[in-house]
Amino acid sequence: MEEGRNSLSNGYYISSLDIFQRIVALKPNLYEAWYLMALSKYHLEDYKGAYEDCEKALELQPYIADIYDLYGLICIHEEKYDKAADAYTKAIEINNDNREFWFNRAYSLYMKGCPKEALQQLSSVLKRWPDLSVAQALWNDIKLGKKPIKKNSQKSGSKYLRYSLPKNIPELLQWKERPPKL
Repeated sequence: MEEGRNSLSNGYYISSLDIFQRIVALKPNLYEAWYLMALSKYHLEDYKGAYEDCEKALELQPYIADIYDLYGLICIHEEKYDKAADAYTKAIEINNDNREFWFNRAYSLYMKGCPKEALQQLSSVLKRWPDLSVAQALWNDIKLGKKPIKKNSQKSGSKYLRYSLPKNIPELLQWKERPPKL
């Protein structure tokens, strides 16, 4: 498991994926291996595979917010905004002090076509974290009546959505910061 974590933290996603696939073949009830395999696939942009692996990790361990976070990000990439909003709601129930969970839930609500709910969510986020500029930018766009841009019509990823590895994660899920892209 440690070798897989090291490969993942050093950006060797194919190697880490291979290691975690071997681990789940031997120990299919080990949620951490499913989660880290999903994270490897996420970095390799295999969102369908990451989605399936994350579902398995959540089936085995539904009490870790970071698994819901990854699941939510995958759902956003796959334009499953209802599921993303639900995932972030569950992540917030577990850890309500993570501003990225709150923002990503608001973003999911906006993308699924619920601007009023997204504005309410963003207002709460901005009261709690007034320095969160990405929340202010999305709030402004919604107030101006801008419509969500779906993946099919986007040339690149969302200007709002970014993935950052959690700082305070359970002991079993610790690894180094994601390396910079080369």
